[in-house]
Amino acid sequence: MDAGLFLLGFFVGILVLLILVTVHEFGHFIIAKLSGAYVYEFAIGFGPRLFTFKGKETWVSIRIFPLGGFCSIASEKVDPPSDREDVDVPPERYMDYIARWKKLLFILFGPLMNLFVAIFLFTIIFAATQSKLDDMSFYGAKYGQNQIAYKLINEKALEVEKEKDSSLTKENFSIDQSYVIWGWKLVANSETSTDGQTKSEQVVLFNNIDNTNPELNNEKINDSDNQQAATYEKTVYNFINNLTLGKEKEGLQIQFSFKHVDKFSGRALDGYNSPIVTRFSTSDEYNKDSLSVGIAPPIRYYANSSIAYLAGWKETFTQSISILKSIGMIFTGSFSNLSGPVGVATQTANMLGDAHKFFLYVAMISANLFIINLIFIPPLDGYKVIEIIIEMIIRKELSQKYKIIVYSIGAILFLTIFATVTILDFIRG
Repeated sequence: MDAGLFLLGFFVGILVLLILVTVHEFGHFIIAKLSGAYVYEFAIGFGPRLFTFKGKETWVSIRIFPLGGFCSIASEKVDPPSDREDVDVPPERYMDYIARWKKLLFILFGPLMNLFVAIFLFTIIFAATQSKLDDMSFYGAKYGQNQIAYKLINEKALEVEKEKDSSLTKENFSIDQSYVIWGWKLVANSETSTDGQTKSEQVVLFNNIDNTNPELNNEKINDSDNQQAATYEKTVYNFINNLTLGKEKEGLQIQFSFKHVDKFSGRALDGYNSPIVTRFSTSDEYNKDSLSVGIAPPIRYYANSSIAYLAGWKETFTQSISILKSIGMIFTGSFSNLSGPVGVATQTANMLGDAHKFFLYVAMISANLFIINLIFIPPLDGYKVIEIIIEMIIRKELSQKYKIIVYSIGAILFLTIFATVTILDFIRG
């Protein structure tokens, strides 16, 4: 990646994180004010102040390091900021004496603000565009032009469609993702010979239906019950897995079958059978080492804005759960699905040229922050919630000695994970 683009992505990525963390802290700030707690300062960033807006009670500051932010709230356990020591705060406005259920809301509203941002972005983007980009759980595929799948299917589809519309030509016709790969066959020249003649051997035959008997695939492919396209995920992984069986064969031949489907439901259009296209691969069309035929995840289309809006809610929770799976993989020694600031910068740089993808990425980060902050590791909000609930049950505060020990262990664990992920970002980058 170009160094200039990486630096731009880094700074934009840091700005995105700063905004999302500021929104998070603003959630804490709102509840603190509504609960009557005295807020000394609402800080954007850390380190020395660059600018300070002095309100009647709360100061708002912008600090030199844009790596987060905080709310400074009056407490008996924490000294006030050095330049606010002269403020006479009534004891009832200390956070220590705020009702515990209000403290619980105070902790929860930070992560909830990140959840609200994610829901807002996902629902607005999905409803406005009535689509979701690069959805591996949807039907069909985007075809890379001038690559093998596109060339083979486009040529045959044109023949089929010209029977309906004679005005179609190579110049004005091009397939889209609604022309779905329905099946394929790989044939290669066998290494064995019969009477000195090399015979053609079927390596694998596969189509996107549940069929335990491959010998029946030819008749099943146009079965009246087989009208639902397979998802891209099933198609591409099964294709790769089966293609591996034949990649060492010489004279590999690929045969595709495809159908034209409804772009919303993935159901085959009435009367559309499965045309077969056949082409012997050449070095220009197919690279056996890369196992690539030129397909990419499709766009999911929604029939109307209402369906798209509801899909935005679903996507928020899907992205939230996905980060839990990535965090869980830490315990297996895998950090591959986690990114630190460097990883965020790289991803941000990749998204800068596409506003649609960029804001979806911001929504995903916000959904991830919602879940990450609710993990039961001190000093994250998730642990603080458990701590307050325990205190509500036992009707007394946990000892300060216990809190210091637990928070110190948690901080070391959190910093270790953060440092590991950041180092791996540099290695991967």
